[in-house]
Amino acid sequence: MALSSVALPPHESIRGVHFAMMNGTVLVNILVLHAVLQSMDWSPPGSGDYLARFQKHRSVLEEIASGKYGRGLIEENGTIVIQKGDR
Repeated sequence: MALSSVALPPHESIRGVHFAMMNGTVLVNILVLHAVLQSMDWSPPGSGDYLARFQKHRSVLEEIASGKYGRGLIEENGTIVIQKGDR
C-alpha cells in the first residue's frame, strides 16, 4: 500500500529530518538521515539548512518512503528510515 502526503511540518533532530505520511488513517513517521540531504544538495559539512533541503526534495523523499513502506522496510518502532543507498 502506498503512503500519502499529509500537511504536517517537518522537524529536525540530531539524526535527520522527521516528517509524516498517512497509511489510510494511520500516521507513519519518516526519518531522512542528514547524509541523504547532504548528498541531494551538497553544501559544506556543518552548514545546516537541512529543512530547506528537505522542502526542496520533499516529493522525491515521499516517493522513496512510500516505496520502502510498500516493500515492508519498516523499523521495529514503525518508522521508515531513508538512508543514502535508498535513492
